Amino acid sequence: MATATIDQVSGKTFDYVIVGGGTAGLTLASRLSEDPSKSVLVLEAGAAHFNDPSILLPASYAKNFGNPEYDWAFTTAPQAHADGNIYAWNRGKGLGGSSALNFYVWNRPPAVDIDAWETLGNPGWNWKNYLKYSNKSETFIPPTDARVASERLTSDPEFHGTNGPLALGYHNGNAGWDVTLEDTLGNLGIKTIHDGYGGKGIGTFMVTASVDPRNNRRTYSVDFLPKTPRANLTILTAAPVARVLLSQPTPSSPATATGVEFIYDGKTETVAAGREVLLCAGAIKTPQILELSGIGDHDLLNAVGIPPKVDLPAVGANVQEHLFTGVSFEVTHPEKFNTLDPLHNPEIAAENLKLYEEGRGLFTVGLANLTHLPLSAVSTRASEIHSAFSKKISAGTYAGTPGRAEILNVQLEIAQKGADVELISFPGFLSYPNPPEPGKKYISLCPAINHLFSRGTIHVASKDPLAQPTIDPHYFEEDIDLQTFVEQVKFARKVAATAPINAFIGKEVNPGPTVKTDAEIATWLKKYMTTTYHTAGSCSMLPRAKGGVVDPELKVYGTTNIRVVDLSIVPVHHASHTQATAYAIAEQAADIIKGVFVA
Repeated sequence: MATATIDQVSGKTFDYVIVGGGTAGLTLASRLSEDPSKSVLVLEAGAAHFNDPSILLPASYAKNFGNPEYDWAFTTAPQAHADGNIYAWNRGKGLGGSSALNFYVWNRPPAVDIDAWETLGNPGWNWKNYLKYSNKSETFIPPTDARVASERLTSDPEFHGTNGPLALGYHNGNAGWDVTLEDTLGNLGIKTIHDGYGGKGIGTFMVTASVDPRNNRRTYSVDFLPKTPRANLTILTAAPVARVLLSQPTPSSPATATGVEFIYDGKTETVAAGREVLLCAGAIKTPQILELSGIGDHDLLNAVGIPPKVDLPAVGANVQEHLFTGVSFEVTHPEKFNTLDPLHNPEIAAENLKLYEEGRGLFTVGLANLTHLPLSAVSTRASEIHSAFSKKISAGTYAGTPGRAEILNVQLEIAQKGADVELISFPGFLSYPNPPEPGKKYISLCPAINHLFSRGTIHVASKDPLAQPTIDPHYFEEDIDLQTFVEQVKFARKVAATAPINAFIGKEVNPGPTVKTDAEIATWLKKYMTTTYHTAGSCSMLPRAKGGVVDPELKVYGTTNIRVVDLSIVPVHHASHTQATAYAIAEQAADIIKGVFVA
């Protein structure tokens, strides 16, 4: 569909003004505009990027990272507990948001992770509804029987949608070692799961991707846009939002959003909201926009010259993230395996682009295997590590932060019996600092941690809406996170040394043989780890007295008609890559807003 001109938006009134045309924003816009009597406007800071090969071509991991046309290119503050290092937090900019920039992984967390949201005071936000709304967003394209038999691409129809806008399936190409990896993990006592999408994904399984296997193209939230344009759906790109305009009869009254102020072609413009303003700008931008609007901690707002309206100190707090790193090994017998490493050679890349047009070649190769486990499955120190943190909670360490002890206890429980740690098999070189050698092939076993106990913050740095917020994830402020991560690196090495996969794994390139002790691993992690681009929690769905920003209907406390619909509402992080969750949140939110949701 065509995007709007400024004359079609500025000074006009729309029933729903959606801030952010990313993963959740376009999903929500599509569902709300199904009612022709309601007008919907989407304001997106980036460009449209329709039919953009750099987005649609798979196996293009991180291709647009750092490109300001596609990436916000956020960076963190120096991390006090990570040797002062600064980390890149790449996020999608443009229609589709991070669903146009991510690594295609489509998976779901264990049910216990989602049920924890309801336990913390959010009726209806549970696994049953999560599965319902996640299935609603997808059309699963099953593999052939031959691939099921040879590659273990097993699935249960109950856990996959058949009529959603997003076509999903398995990559048509694979590295060739994933079945062997599952067998290796089996030798370490880890079970292979028939289908990792039904809420019981503790073990190892083959993972689907947001790639349509029928044409090998990325699928992302732009696919939610109706094929036939709707007169009641308007999208304006290149329109970063400055603030939500509020009406408030008295300082103690709830605030009502009357519209939105945005910037277009260097000029400040406004648009009116007849019903609601829906913030879908993501877990980094949404808290910033709330604070720019005067909703947040009054002391913080006064300090940067923003007139406070609604005192809501939890805005921008409770920030949680996932972390991963790469442990890379040379592949012996490289002729037997497909990796992405040869694509660094321009001639080979050009040859494979031609093969791609025929549905073949390295551009069809992607991630195939994920392993989700409790720490106890990978480390004999799990009980010791968890017990020490439990004692810290019991000692009253977090008594000064409303709701924090309760949340951490819930998180510790799901970490102990759920998927606290993850192992990702990447078909190529993905690690630092030692570089790959031209002409060689690599396997990267990537340890990840899913339940960080450290809590970060995201706040405005100034009242300039075009300035980056201050992002401080407080990495490793809680030592349990660093200890868990170190144990995961050691487990990745153990996997590589175990039969049958050890038969084709050569020397370790990163971290390398000089990094041996726990202290050396910790130092390497602090310097070379990266986010998994899964920020959540900055506008948490919790009771207001327990550090909440939104209620179970996603309304911002202290306001009458502002909702948040993105990953910032997640109160306690889950063990999964996040794009499926972002869609599920938006699908459920749409029904809540329409008044048809049944808890």
